[in-house]
Amino acid sequence: MTLSLPGKSIFFGNIKGGVGKSTLCMFLYEILREKLSHYKTHLIDTDPQMTASTVLRGMMPAEEIRQLPTGDHFDGVGISSLDGLIKNTLIDENNIIFIDSGAGRLGSMMQVVRLTDVIIVPTSLSWTDLRPTLEFIHNIDEHKQDYGITNPHIVMVPNRISPNQRDYSILNDFVKDINVIIAPPISDYAIVRNKSHGYKGISDIKGSKFHAELDRLASFLISHAISGELDRIYGT
Repeated sequence: MTLSLPGKSIFFGNIKGGVGKSTLCMFLYEILREKLSHYKTHLIDTDPQMTASTVLRGMMPAEEIRQLPTGDHFDGVGISSLDGLIKNTLIDENNIIFIDSGAGRLGSMMQVVRLTDVIIVPTSLSWTDLRPTLEFIHNIDEHKQDYGITNPHIVMVPNRISPNQRDYSILNDFVKDINVIIAPPISDYAIVRNKSHGYKGISDIKGSKFHAELDRLASFLISHAISGELDRIYGT
């Protein structure tokens, strides 16, 4: 039976660079594209490095991938263009938009975040990554409170986690006063780091632990974020 779900916009963000935003965005774009094949998927790349869009453009239909590099210097024209693109795309309930972003100060990025339903925030448990990540999440939460809104739902993805790591209480302690959902972790990035021949997508990692973890994370996003369950829980 075909699952009927409303259109959603998913933002991948963190002011800290090197935490895996673009990598997760690319792989989740492809795996969710497969799982929700009756949907129209779109990727908007706002990262000035344009990694995700450049790589996926060679693998996906050109009309699915858009480049709108803005980074942490969102100007009025960029905001207006992105706002219009997101709103016009989501008029059709069968659309899902993935938005990749660059590292850097929040600045006007918050105006973009406010347009989205879910924000995926990857982080390792090292304090170097965790400190700016928590600052990012607190700023988003304060912004939501100031505007009296419940979106975007914040989904932290423990990333590059040791396979032996079982205790995530450090994350729970830091975000206990914020409406943050901690998603299933991603631990096995070795397969990505060790690929010297470039990104080849989901087909290149089938059968690996990394693929199994991505599949679990994708299923979690479908059941909690894309299905609207988080909207129901938080009364959106």
